[in-house]
Amino acid sequence: MIKSLVLPIKAVKFPTTKFEGSNQLRYKETKMELTITRPDDWHLHLRDGELLQAVVPHSASHFGRGIVMPNLKPPVTTTAAAVAYRQSILKALPSGSDFTPLMTLYLTDTTSPKEIKLARKSGVVYAVKLYPAGATTNSQDGVTDLFGKCLPVLEEMVEQNMPLLVHGEVTDPDVDVFDREKVFIDSVLQPLIKRLPQLKVVMEHITTMDAVKFVQSCEEGSVAATVTPQHLLLNRNALFQGGMQPHNYCLPVLKREIHSSCISCY
Repeated sequence: MIKSLVLPIKAVKFPTTKFEGSNQLRYKETKMELTITRPDDWHLHLRDGELLQAVVPHSASHFGRGIVMPNLKPPVTTTAAAVAYRQSILKALPSGSDFTPLMTLYLTDTTSPKEIKLARKSGVVYAVKLYPAGATTNSQDGVTDLFGKCLPVLEEMVEQNMPLLVHGEVTDPDVDVFDREKVFIDSVLQPLIKRLPQLKVVMEHITTMDAVKFVQSCEEGSVAATVTPQHLLLNRNALFQGGMQPHNYCLPVLKREIHSSCISCY
């Protein structure tokens, strides 16, 4: 069933019949409603503890479903942990809410193909998240060698039709922070898709025209991307205008205007 919500928009004014002897038009205000399909959040951080209790009701009031990120401390690396985390989320929902959390597993160097089978069988785990070790928040337990240590898991994901969600940045300190997404595409994603063309991949929160072109170049239905609002609205100048602006800093970092404009177009 399609879920929808009704959003009020600003009242508008429009001209009506002019009365005899009057040089002015009479206007009346009309309230309007815009009905849209209820949205889903495809990259949702709920955290845990007090933050979980605060964020869950807010997300549930706006979204029908959410792909829940697994980078907690400790991370959600097993199906059992994902099921337990889901229960915590459901308990934090307001009474009467029908929000559905879609759980994910945190990929590590030691994740097993058996765990992927358990995840699929659970009916509540929908994807596996790749964090290159050290790339972002709580990623210290992430993958250090994708092809050397995770290939059997990736092959099982193909068998189970389980998508791989990707934080697409390399962590090599010799690579400029503004180039890390492009280098990741060239050195990791392109070889991965070539080796496992049936693997479904979502490149999350893309920030560059390189990512747009990469997704467009792949076979339809195999590779997709998500975008976060700040990467549509801001460029890297926002980090420094009027001095350092810490609230405009997040990973992946903002890029040049040419990149945000390209993402907006597609």
